[in-house]
Amino acid sequence: MLLTLTALLAGCAAAPDAYGPSEAETGLSGPLEPIPEEGKFDETAPRGPRITDGSATEVWAVTHGWDDVSVEAGPAWSANSDLTWEEKYEAWLASFETVARSGYGQTFQISTPHGERSFIAPTLECAEVGYMLRATFAAWYGLPFFIQGWDSHTRQRIFAGHFGFVNSDGERVARFPAFRTRYSDHSGDWSAGQSWPSDERLRGYRLANDDGNPWLGSDAGAGAYFDEIFLNKRVGYFLRLLLLYFGSANLADTANTYHIKPETLRGGDLLLERWQRRGIGHTIPVMRVEAPTPGRLQAWVASGSMPRRQPVWEEPARARNSFTDSSAGGVGESADGEKYAALGGGVRRWRIAARVGGRWSNQVPSTDQSSYLASDDLEAIAARPAQFEELLADVPPEEARDAALAEIEGARMHLRQYPASCSARTRRENAFERLYALMQEHFMTDRATVDATYRTLEDAVLAELDYEASRTCCWNSTTAAMFEIIMSYAEKEQEAALAASMCVQPTVFRAETEGYSRWSAHAASLDRGTEWVAWSEDERCAQRDVSEDTATGRRGGSFCDRDTSAPDTTPTPSDACDEHGANNDPSAATGLAGTLNATLCEGDEDFYRVSAGTTVTIRFSHAAGDLDLEALSLTGERLGSSAGTEDSETVTADQDYIVRVYGYSGAVGDYTIIAE
Repeated sequence: MLLTLTALLAGCAAAPDAYGPSEAETGLSGPLEPIPEEGKFDETAPRGPRITDGSATEVWAVTHGWDDVSVEAGPAWSANSDLTWEEKYEAWLASFETVARSGYGQTFQISTPHGERSFIAPTLECAEVGYMLRATFAAWYGLPFFIQGWDSHTRQRIFAGHFGFVNSDGERVARFPAFRTRYSDHSGDWSAGQSWPSDERLRGYRLANDDGNPWLGSDAGAGAYFDEIFLNKRVGYFLRLLLLYFGSANLADTANTYHIKPETLRGGDLLLERWQRRGIGHTIPVMRVEAPTPGRLQAWVASGSMPRRQPVWEEPARARNSFTDSSAGGVGESADGEKYAALGGGVRRWRIAARVGGRWSNQVPSTDQSSYLASDDLEAIAARPAQFEELLADVPPEEARDAALAEIEGARMHLRQYPASCSARTRRENAFERLYALMQEHFMTDRATVDATYRTLEDAVLAELDYEASRTCCWNSTTAAMFEIIMSYAEKEQEAALAASMCVQPTVFRAETEGYSRWSAHAASLDRGTEWVAWSEDERCAQRDVSEDTATGRRGGSFCDRDTSAPDTTPTPSDACDEHGANNDPSAATGLAGTLNATLCEGDEDFYRVSAGTTVTIRFSHAAGDLDLEALSLTGERLGSSAGTEDSETVTADQDYIVRVYGYSGAVGDYTIIAE
């Protein structure tokens, strides 16, 4: 009894009241049920409604597919982003800023494609949050969207989506509106700076007496909110009816969503808690997912409730409890004696609407086959909460630091092959932002010290560029040889400054008023002019005519203002011996991830510990001192070595191992050690 009461209090399901579904208005009484068991399907979808583009019932026209890649910019992605619309949906959710909500905790701010307009999340029931986010994004960008439910009175499927409320023939059902002919669409006659077109009738609609949005007016409900975010007022009228007739049970229906494997979790997925097959349940939209280290995830969620409330934003530590609860499709049985795993709960993903044989069909996309989990695989479904116990476990600070450093080095490695890559520059800076926060919180290390410790000359040279204002970001042909030329110029620049007892901020590699002549001329001076490749684009570049690229402010502190008292990335023999490696003591070897600069001093042997499969390389000047590598097992057995006569040595092993750096015949010198 206590379990049942707790479930009822925690769940959310639409409750009928004076503002509820109106049979007089639509001709349909009560919420729609999930599709009956005999009509169920899983991976392969049956035929949906007949395609009737441009019909009177249409809410919005479909102009894109979820797997399309298009060039336009949006509130959370730049132009020419190479993202599919599914990926853009994920990016949009991840971009939401958190704000204080009425009551306790935080909620989120929704960014729109309409200029600077953004709004705090509306007051909704839990499943309504999931429906609202998905349908809103689809409507804004002309994406196909529909779900289906069962009308037990007429014994038929009813489909609700971009085409309105229709039956399998694509015809309007009952007295649902002919949205296209009845309501207005102002999408083509408004631009930023103009007065926002308002629909007073829509503003007067409410879902119930608990959907108030007082920041929009004393009596503002869901209709007023929809009026503020949609130029196409048809969508507001449609969304109101969608939320009234569909609930959490429909999201647990394989007709509309499908189970996924825990390790494939991403923003935009839905976490469902189910205590019974129909009725009460709790829907928790997944807003953002990150992987702080390989094999670990962090998830942010936000959910409404009943009575309706602004969605409550939950950070990973708190959100983890929902993923690991038995009611999320886990082991055990509900109060009704049914297995939780059979009730549709757990992590689920939206089916994708596509045109198939003259009909709309909600499908599991081919790109998600590795994520898909069959609904009759109850053993695998029930195992997910326990798997999330491990996946969402707290990551030790040292492990998170090493992961951030590895991501930084991964971005650098990409830039060494493709120095124009703006996405790699951004990935590196995103990783630095995480590193700054981590080092401040757990290691009491400020940004300046992080920059002094981990920033390199190439980070300054290949600083992040503003994608939408930089033609370099469209360059499709830069090479590793060009990277060498670019860095050669930077090193020459620094050498000249040092000779003049000056410090000069490195010149950022980007388009200048004279294009890239600075670097092409340097290539010619090195007799490498033929290796410099002229700028070209692989598709139409909106920034092609930009005369001078714009660097963002994310590049660390000034190269010249760095605190030289902090650990340096290029230590000298006088102060850097044994700073990173544990001298003469393999049992105390420190973990290595990414890249470090170090110095082997007289009598030194530097030891590092790395994980199985990691390749370790040292780079140094052989002429200055012949350094060698050796791989040792954790118990001291020799696994391999590298003792050549070039400027680098490399070892690897298929088990966790210790790397020994030593000098041939007592050689000493500076070196860079890289684990990848």
